[in-house]
Amino acid sequence: MSFKKSAVMTIYRYILLGLVMAASNAANSDTVSQRLSALLQPIETMSASFSQQLFDADGTLIESAEGVFKLAKPGKMLWHIIEPMEQKLVSDGTVLWIYDPDLEQVVIESFTDKIKTTPITLLTGDVTDLDERYTIALKETAKDTVLFTLTPSNSSSLFSHIAIEFMGSIPQSIAIMDTFDQRTVIEFGELSVNPILDDAIFSFVIPNQVDVINNVR
Repeated sequence: MSFKKSAVMTIYRYILLGLVMAASNAANSDTVSQRLSALLQPIETMSASFSQQLFDADGTLIESAEGVFKLAKPGKMLWHIIEPMEQKLVSDGTVLWIYDPDLEQVVIESFTDKIKTTPITLLTGDVTDLDERYTIALKETAKDTVLFTLTPSNSSSLFSHIAIEFMGSIPQSIAIMDTFDQRTVIEFGELSVNPILDDAIFSFVIPNQVDVINNVR
């Protein structure tokens, strides 16, 4: 499978975005859920660079990518892969545009249908019901650094675990294990929490002379 096709599949399913498992300390689930909610709730916007790596079940690196992203609640996103092949995913919270310059193609999807049940909602959506959607464990990995491991309650989920690492109150990385034991690790750089972002960032203007596949109509 080419990088482009597999990268689309990874990001399309996980966004962040397709996001290292570790043994967790025993803790009260309500307390852990509340602690994670307290870290996520104040995040209204985010802007960062990212590096993304996909590993197979044996831990072999399959592919990697680099880019930048911007997020805003509720459900707004710009996910821009720059290397090795450019691709943009843009959402205004209702519609998702997937732009592939190399193929000269834009795919339009419903954000609700395709993204709402994926890990992106941890950073862009409502986090008040985390304990209903996940079993959450907590591990102190270093001074001022904690790792939350989330296991979806829904057995039909596309992923088996999510791991989110914070240093202080700032998210550092997200790792996602899918049901085929493939692991996507996304590390953040130059991260800014709650910057002022123009709403125009999250509205995609379709370039001229590109193929448009509209799955919303």
